[in-house]
Amino acid sequence: MGEWTKSGVLVRLNLLEMKREKNRSLWLRLMLWSMVVAVAACSKGVDVPPGSAKIYLTAATNPVFRVPTNPKNYFVDKENRKLTVPVYIGRSGLQEQQSFTLEVGADDAAAQQLIDGGTLGQHAFIAPKDVYEMPASVTAGTEHSSFDLVFDADKLNAHLGKQLVLTIRLSNPSKFELNDHLSKLNIVLDVDLVMLGTKVEVTDRYIKNSGHPFIASVYDGVRRGVLADWTTSASVKNFEGGTLGGFDNYGGGGFMSMERYSSPEIPNGKIYQHITLPAGKYDLDVAFLDFAVTEHAYITVAEGTTLPDVEDIQQAIAYTPFTAPSLSFVLPEETEVTLGVVANFIQDQQYFRLDKFRLYHYQNLFN
Repeated sequence: MGEWTKSGVLVRLNLLEMKREKNRSLWLRLMLWSMVVAVAACSKGVDVPPGSAKIYLTAATNPVFRVPTNPKNYFVDKENRKLTVPVYIGRSGLQEQQSFTLEVGADDAAAQQLIDGGTLGQHAFIAPKDVYEMPASVTAGTEHSSFDLVFDADKLNAHLGKQLVLTIRLSNPSKFELNDHLSKLNIVLDVDLVMLGTKVEVTDRYIKNSGHPFIASVYDGVRRGVLADWTTSASVKNFEGGTLGGFDNYGGGGFMSMERYSSPEIPNGKIYQHITLPAGKYDLDVAFLDFAVTEHAYITVAEGTTLPDVEDIQQAIAYTPFTAPSLSFVLPEETEVTLGVVANFIQDQQYFRLDKFRLYHYQNLFN
């Protein structure tokens, strides 16, 4: 009985071993089959078509490409006063890189359609062709193909307050196809952001003897005098036989002044200084100690070397009455200008005491 039991155990062990071997064989077969399927799948992937090669403008995925932005999407050439916007061209598909050419142009009809849509606001206009340059055709095909759109800063000054819209369209590729949806780029240039920038005081750079206090070149030692560095018209010098006027040391303050108090009339009285200013936007602010004016008196900026008479004040670049003692003006190019005060004091009991001129320049990307 014990011998039979031992033989039975051996038989059972042999059967178990055979079963295990069978399972190992099946497992190996499954592994081999998986490897074959994987290899077949890889071989099949190599034969997948590379797709259609489509040419496109990489930034055209945005409905509007605004300039300037932060981070910068432009380069500034301060010496030549140029703003360059690089425009990049891409190509889809798995084909090998090949050189190709295509035409580049402005699509004014598309730009006008964008403007008419109303999303850009009332100050959007088609960019005039004289403010920018770009090539008529380009050769592309490398990984980072591009061309330069160049804006002329000296031409942009004439368009302050505007957004200039330029729609660039690609056409007629020498090979491959255009992506119809990405073959045009709507560039919107904010002229004020480019040309105006930050307001910076430049009084001491351009205006001599700007006040607080004013300095006299001729002084009677008591109160009256003539201003240094300013031109004072003869009618303003209505004290001491026509030799003094324009400077008033009232209270020891040192003011620019005109006064008609039982003194001779001051027809078209002028106190001014002429300077040369670079292109850009300016603010001129004036502070008074006090004034009493019943006729015409203006803070004035005019082109040239003198100020216009009161009756011709509209010829000035900018002017404002004493009651609103701040004005703004824009110079499209470097300009010789004259700034100061012009007034008619014919009636008695009129005067002003001016304490300080302050000149501000909006510093742009080029200065």
